[in-house]
Amino acid sequence: MKLGQISFINFASQIASSIFGFLATIYLARTLGAGVLGTYFLVVAIVIWLKVILFGGVQSALTKRLSEGGESGSYVTAGIGLFLGIYAVLLVGLFLARDLVTAYIGQPVALPIAVVLLGSLLLMFVSGALQGQHRVHISGALTPVDTFSRSALQIGVVVLGFGLYGLLAGYALAAAIAGVVGAVFITWTVDLPSRRHLSSLFDYARYSWLGRLSSRTFSSMDTLVLGVFVAPDLIGVYEISWNLASLLAIFSLAIQQTLFPEISSVAEDDEHDRIASLLDDAFAYAGLFLIPGLVGSALIGDFVLRIYGPEFGVGHAVLVILVGSRLAYAYGEQFLNALNGLDRPDLSFRINAVFFVTNITLNVALVSVYGWMGAAVATAVSALVTLVIGYRVLDRFIAVSFPLREVGTQVLAAVPMAAVVGAGRLFLEPSELAAVALVAVGAMTYFAALLLLSGRFRTTVVRNLPTGYGGS
Repeated sequence: MKLGQISFINFASQIASSIFGFLATIYLARTLGAGVLGTYFLVVAIVIWLKVILFGGVQSALTKRLSEGGESGSYVTAGIGLFLGIYAVLLVGLFLARDLVTAYIGQPVALPIAVVLLGSLLLMFVSGALQGQHRVHISGALTPVDTFSRSALQIGVVVLGFGLYGLLAGYALAAAIAGVVGAVFITWTVDLPSRRHLSSLFDYARYSWLGRLSSRTFSSMDTLVLGVFVAPDLIGVYEISWNLASLLAIFSLAIQQTLFPEISSVAEDDEHDRIASLLDDAFAYAGLFLIPGLVGSALIGDFVLRIYGPEFGVGHAVLVILVGSRLAYAYGEQFLNALNGLDRPDLSFRINAVFFVTNITLNVALVSVYGWMGAAVATAVSALVTLVIGYRVLDRFIAVSFPLREVGTQVLAAVPMAAVVGAGRLFLEPSELAAVALVAVGAMTYFAALLLLSGRFRTTVVRNLPTGYGGS
């Protein structure tokens, strides 16, 4: 299967699930309000941070070693052992810190956190193994399984009258369902691992864990800091804005997940020209949705946010900043992805260390003074830091050429979209129908303009149709 088709399948899977999740979140927001959602998002942020800090490096190492080929059974078994061992230690830590967790959240959630982690770790392990076995499209397809299941379960428990704990139970069960489905597609060969296999995973994981941590820092450090300084209802609005920004970044993430096993495999043969070609494609399309999304959020972001309820419209400025930060981070992550594929997690580690310190320092400094606007600015500045440093480091190994012409064409295609959407805003009152209509018309205008202006985009679309030929 062609890389472009794999990226599109991965993207289509994630966009379908995100749209369904978007609709489900609208229902939950309108039913429960920003306050309950804010507390829920805060608990989920803790869960994801624990998951990434303790297990992210192991997952990355498992994907890397499996993508290299050979001794699959030993690495899968070693990965299982590491996941279970770390989880056992984590349970003890949660029990000892249960009072601190309760004081921070305002609810006794230590046991729910442990349950949610268990389901999430199953999905995390399965996804890492599938990506390492070059089944990225299957791993990507687990996202809609998780999101569809989570949305259906959470809507069900809310209808039944359950609040925060019902949402967390739906989160845990949905992740477990997706993990079980994905496990069916893993090539299971169980071999007893040696110390060499464990050491190999550990050597890679000790550097790559900070990459996962930095990715999570980018998406939830602000949430954790806001939990100290800001009321839960504003956290709820902020997280809704962040979810909308993340929706626009799905295609960039799909490209990143698709290219990592390929770069890793090509790097084994020292084919730097091929890696440069793969990166050129990644940069050409990383902002495909984010560039028009940034323009659209500036023009009608408040219209879209009001779909969740009138109280969410206040997040307009925050949404624009977060979409901009997502755009910068989408490009920066491609540099780090290439370094990891080149088996240089040590360099990614150093870049992520700079990002991590920058993000935490700015969040604490700016949130304490400027509230949630400070959190958005801290996120944007940190993303720019990753972009600049990532380029400078990777350029030492590979001649990186950024496709300015293609990206410029995407910016140019957003101009007629801005004209159409801007004109629509002048004549329409804020409403759900107006928001949906303007987003639909804007998207059609953008892609029509891009097809007209970009020969490369037209060629890529044709090549990756089911009846196409060649690869991209």
